[in-house]
Amino acid sequence: MMNTYQDKIVDILTNAEKYHDKFYKVDKFRGPSLYFHRRTLEMINSPNFELYLEFIYATLASWGMHRMGQGGSKMHSFEVFKDSIMRIREHIRVARKIDYQNVSETEWRIIKEIFQNIKVMASGTSLVGNSKVMAHLLPNIISPIDREYTLRYLKGNTNIKNGIDVEWGMMREIIEKFFVLIAKDTVFINKANDWIENQSDYPWDTSIFKVIDNLIIGAGLIAKEKKKKRKKAY
Repeated sequence: MMNTYQDKIVDILTNAEKYHDKFYKVDKFRGPSLYFHRRTLEMINSPNFELYLEFIYATLASWGMHRMGQGGSKMHSFEVFKDSIMRIREHIRVARKIDYQNVSETEWRIIKEIFQNIKVMASGTSLVGNSKVMAHLLPNIISPIDREYTLRYLKGNTNIKNGIDVEWGMMREIIEKFFVLIAKDTVFINKANDWIENQSDYPWDTSIFKVIDNLIIGAGLIAKEKKKKRKKAY
């Protein structure tokens, strides 16, 4: 599989500080979305596994994955979600030991099994919801993926072709051919670890992979501002 993201990798590595600064200048990424994200990760080794799953469930709701009323995305009931995770709990335990610097095919199959068995979204699309669940189950190897920032930045559109096999293929490609390659860069690792150590200023920098996600969002925010300025110029 050819790497189709080389320009984006160079962009993130070159502009990391700029995108990072932009991300943290935006106030909207606070409140419940940050609180539940951090509380969930704090509970990752908790003996109360069901409560940990409740926090993941609450995080997704606070991240806009469940909309009240007729329109918008919808999540399954907590019981459906919990039961799906309980069936793959051993896979999750094994996957937490994966070293993103060297992921074997056997390990990719384990990650695939987790992705394909999570039942959190009641809608036909699994990629966004499942990746956000896995980013809290396996922050060592998975980043949240969304339409507005991740896909628009990497693909130039927000399209997702439904189907669990197709969506897994897209997720693996994005993680393996973009996130992992950035996370292997020595200069970037040092920079990201400095941010992660400074939690008072950078509370969203909770893992190497989440830092990269934050940079994508920063890049997206700058792109939106440029687009608005171009429109005003006409």
